[in-house]
Amino acid sequence: MRNINYLTLFLMLFTFGCSKSDDNKEESSACLNKNFLESFIIKPNDCVIFNDNPDMTFTFLGFEPYTKSGESNIPQTSISGILAEDNFVWEFVNAGVILEDYQTEGISFSGRVHIGINNVAYTVFFDNIEFTETQTQFIFHKSTVRFGFYDSEFD
Repeated sequence: MRNINYLTLFLMLFTFGCSKSDDNKEESSACLNKNFLESFIIKPNDCVIFNDNPDMTFTFLGFEPYTKSGESNIPQTSISGILAEDNFVWEFVNAGVILEDYQTEGISFSGRVHIGINNVAYTVFFDNIEFTETQTQFIFHKSTVRFGFYDSEFD
């Protein structure tokens, strides 16, 4: 009888252990699959695997909110993310400043950020950044994004 209890315990642990590893597989496959220069919507904590380079993953961590200060500064945000390729990982925090499109009517945000890994530079274009404006802040939610190789035309 005691052997049956050990066998039952072993089977339960084995089953829970397997289901836990399956959850990890599901989580890692939740990344979007996109091509370079393909436009898509990205939100904080979304990840993307590129069909053009399946060894590279971009995880968008989010936007930095802008706090209004009473000065006549142009509202802005910066981005944070993780770029991984093969065994190299680069985490960037508050990289690249994206300014409010002050030349257009109304308030809108778009811009580009240069990032790189493995001696290869990329440009990430952020268009139509969705935000909420409060009395004290601009809080950014999601954006249409295009990811491409670095081009000095966009400096």
